[in-house]
Amino acid sequence: MNLFNTELRAQQEWAWLLATWLFLGGTGGGLFVLYAVLGLPPLFGALSLAIVLAGGIVLLLELGSPLRAWRALFRASTSWLSRGVFCVLFFIVSGSLFVAPQFAGGAWLTPIAGGAAAILLGWVAALSALMIMLYPAFFFRSTSRAIPFWNTPLLPVLFVCYAVLGAVGVILLLGAYSGGLLPQMRLLAALLIAVNAILIVMYLTSVDRSADAVRESVRLLNRAPLCAVAWIGVVAAGLVLPLLAVLFVPSADAAAGAVILLGALLVRYCLLKAGVYVAPALVARAPEVSRISRRSSDFEREYARMAAPRASGPG
Repeated sequence: MNLFNTELRAQQEWAWLLATWLFLGGTGGGLFVLYAVLGLPPLFGALSLAIVLAGGIVLLLELGSPLRAWRALFRASTSWLSRGVFCVLFFIVSGSLFVAPQFAGGAWLTPIAGGAAAILLGWVAALSALMIMLYPAFFFRSTSRAIPFWNTPLLPVLFVCYAVLGAVGVILLLGAYSGGLLPQMRLLAALLIAVNAILIVMYLTSVDRSADAVRESVRLLNRAPLCAVAWIGVVAAGLVLPLLAVLFVPSADAAAGAVILLGALLVRYCLLKAGVYVAPALVARAPEVSRISRRSSDFEREYARMAAPRASGPG
């Protein structure tokens, strides 16, 4: 019956837990990339590992069967979720070995993770962090073809830019430990806010608005209760307020970082809740009617086979 359903419906399976996983994984990955590129204090490297690890725990809760999650490791050739699990594992191992020697308690790892090994570990961890930012977008595009709102090349770009913006939000929030990089972080935050605002406008205008499902997705974003989250949480609190703060109120860095993080979480939630399925009858291949319909000759042959044992029996 679901095959022939033509009613548009919003997806209800994914909400806050998955949005939290996207937020934590992206923010943690972006924070490590900034830590490696800008030479931030080791605190931010350790914090990025903790954030990604927390995101992995949230994902296990979302999957519903944590004890069977290890099976995802054996589908890397076909599943972006499986590839993402490997990226997280590579990141945790290589990132830990890269960051630990910079703390007093991890000095004993210096002979193992020092010199050329440290450079290699840093590259592996940074590339893994980049993939952690990217792979959820490919996961959505590959597994949710029936939701056109997610099937756009801009989705990976938006995920990466919001991941880096969330990382900047963490640095602004912990500005006292930034190692004197706050002025640069304010400029980077302003630039990223402008870029993400442009990307959101491009995202909403570049999707195929002729499709009924996409029009319904945009309508959901402009209708209660999601419109309050989108316009107040994502736009006003997540973009406008922090932009004004970093440009005109330098003393409000911590508050700017907090609302940036709030907006980074809410934009993921809005993207998930605005996903509308195309009717299965319109996206699935045409059903093989020959398998469910019979001609009179087919019935005659079937009845003949059923009657054959009776004809050969007694009486």
